[in-house]
Amino acid sequence: MAGSRIVTTGPDSTGVTAAPNRPRSLSETAYDAIEQMIISRRLAPGAMVSEGELGEELALGRTPVREALARLKTIGFVEVHPRRGVLVTHVDIIKHLELLEVRRPLDETVVRCIVERATDRDIAVLQDCVARLLAAAGARDREVYFRSKRSLHEAMVGAAYNQTLSGTMASLHAQSRRFWYTYEPTASFLDCAELHAAIVAGIADRDTERALAGIGMLFDLLDQMTRRALDRRPLV
Repeated sequence: MAGSRIVTTGPDSTGVTAAPNRPRSLSETAYDAIEQMIISRRLAPGAMVSEGELGEELALGRTPVREALARLKTIGFVEVHPRRGVLVTHVDIIKHLELLEVRRPLDETVVRCIVERATDRDIAVLQDCVARLLAAAGARDREVYFRSKRSLHEAMVGAAYNQTLSGTMASLHAQSRRFWYTYEPTASFLDCAELHAAIVAGIADRDTERALAGIGMLFDLLDQMTRRALDRRPLV
């Protein structure tokens, strides 16, 4: 699988191949589930919940839930208050502007790595992901749009073949997903999807400069949208 190898010059170089995909741990399962509950606002900002309530909801024990909450705390999704419970934090627009500053050069690095290292199969996966994103954007289907965008981002990071980058981007993408689920208007879906398509088209042609130009246009748009969010209420 694309994201399972550690390479320095591409999938055909003498890199180290990791073991096949392992089953997800209970902690990872809990993390994914609680993250999605927060992003989709099933757990709304300001909500106070307990480890026990979450464990019962997810049919999981306290230990994996506690480990998941510790990870979510590190990315600012929750605050843990002993003897009181777990507080879901509010979405911070200013922090998201700072996050965009960090993400832009990292996304550029992802693109450079993909152009250099991705296999033809990797490229085909990216093209399929972007096709589904465009379809969801055209239909203004909010749930499918965000699922498709997540799939594209994960496929891009996997095709970069850089484990350190993968870990860093996973955290940043989670924070971005939460912000955009709250604030991205459906009217912007097609513009964002088309910019993602332009990036993937540049990658598919192994044209680094064209793909990077797409990254620049995308992040300019994301910055504008974030600043506009300062003047309006959450959309969901």
